[in-house]
Amino acid sequence: MKKVLFATTALVASAGIAAAEVKLTGFAEMGLVGSDTLDTQFHTDMDVSFHLSGETDNGLTFGAKIDLDEVSGGIPTYYGNAAGIKQAVWIGGSWGKVTLGDTDGGFDWAMKEAIIGSTIDDTHEHAGYNGNAGLDGNNGGEILRYDNSFGAFAIAASVSIDDDGTSPTGNTTGLGVKYSTDLGGATLGFGLGYQTDDVDSIIGVSVDVKTDSGITAIVNYSDLDTAGEHTGLAIGYSMDALTIGVNWGQSETVAGVTTDGVGLALNYSLGGGATVQVGYASDDVEDAWSLGLAMKF
Repeated sequence: MKKVLFATTALVASAGIAAAEVKLTGFAEMGLVGSDTLDTQFHTDMDVSFHLSGETDNGLTFGAKIDLDEVSGGIPTYYGNAAGIKQAVWIGGSWGKVTLGDTDGGFDWAMKEAIIGSTIDDTHEHAGYNGNAGLDGNNGGEILRYDNSFGAFAIAASVSIDDDGTSPTGNTTGLGVKYSTDLGGATLGFGLGYQTDDVDSIIGVSVDVKTDSGITAIVNYSDLDTAGEHTGLAIGYSMDALTIGVNWGQSETVAGVTTDGVGLALNYSLGGGATVQVGYASDDVEDAWSLGLAMKF
């Protein structure tokens, strides 16, 4: 199958604009999925994204992204429409970068997710898995974030505002710090995130290491005041076209009730953006599996 990529670049010589670029990217997946509670069935999914970027004469960079995978009934006219449109706009320079829209808050930005590899239908994400979203869902998910890097360190601050005064959580603010260092044969990373609103707060830390031999390990921990604690572990190995990842996660409520699960992802790249993906997950609810092909365009 011939891979087709649409990309348009426009160079404009008028005052105030140095260059502008528009790219169209996407992915698709097809295969079989099943579980203890779901009969074996076909699965397909796809996503299309527009990426826009440019640079001013004085060196400011700017851009936007719109993700159309959840659009139904046309493009929504305002942020947070029920169709689930995903969009973000940003501007940056030597002073850092400011992003507004569907983007990570300070907590999620800093934390490394304890998961390795990919599966169709995200089968390797189980009941014990946590994607570090923190409190990003407040106020329709629209977030303003500033981030910047200083050598091995990077920082971020974010806010989501209760713009109509009706949200029970009020404004949500977040902070994040990341640090990465080369150990010689391995790269070690740390992440620390915090987010709070009028009702709740969450704090978390993550540590990850990636060796030159292809081994990756990730651990993260978070504590949400009203929900409880979560711990996640992942280990993976990559060699040439093959990637294997195993993850485990456990959530414990403030009442002491635990939910845990384990997931497996096996990926084999066919080249050109096509990857065979095998997935399995087992948790307190069910066992699930998937087998298919993922394609990036």
